[in-house]
Amino acid sequence: MTEATDWYEALKAWQDGKLSAEEAIRISKVEDVLELWELALGCGIDIKLAGGDRDHIAAVIKGHRQVQQGETVDINDIIFEMDLLLAEISEDDLKRRLRLKWIPTPDGFDFQDLADYELFLALSHKDQLGFLNGLSDDQYQLYESLMISQACYRPPETL
Repeated sequence: MTEATDWYEALKAWQDGKLSAEEAIRISKVEDVLELWELALGCGIDIKLAGGDRDHIAAVIKGHRQVQQGETVDINDIIFEMDLLLAEISEDDLKRRLRLKWIPTPDGFDFQDLADYELFLALSHKDQLGFLNGLSDDQYQLYESLMISQACYRPPETL
C-alpha cells in the first residue's frame, strides 16, 4: 500500500469493519469521524453507518461544519443526529424502541442517558409521576415530554 492510497484503504477497511475508527482517523490523517465520513462521501465509498443513508450523514456533516464556522444551528440536534449515526440506529427505530411519538431533543434529550429513559418509560404512570417529584425544572420538562410523547405513541400497523 503506497502512502497516497493509505487513507483510501483505511476508509474502506473502516467501512468494512476491519479497522477501528480511531485507527482509520490516524491513518487518514484527519481529526475526527466526521472527516472520515466526509472523505468516504467524497470518494464514493459505501457508507454502512445509519443504514447507508448518505443524505443523512451529509446533513450531519454540514451541520457540524456550520458550527465550526460559527453559524447558528441547533447544536442539540447536531449532537443527537451524530449520536444516532454512531449508534447505527435511525430516529424511527429509536422512537419504536422507546415507544415515543417524537424524541424531545429541544427539551434536552441526551442519547447518553438512553438507558435511564428506557427505565423511566417502563415504569407505571403512578411511578413516573413519583419520579418527577425530585427533579430540577429542566429535568422535569424533559421527563414530562417523554411521558407526553409516550402517551401519544401509536405502534405502526403490522401487516
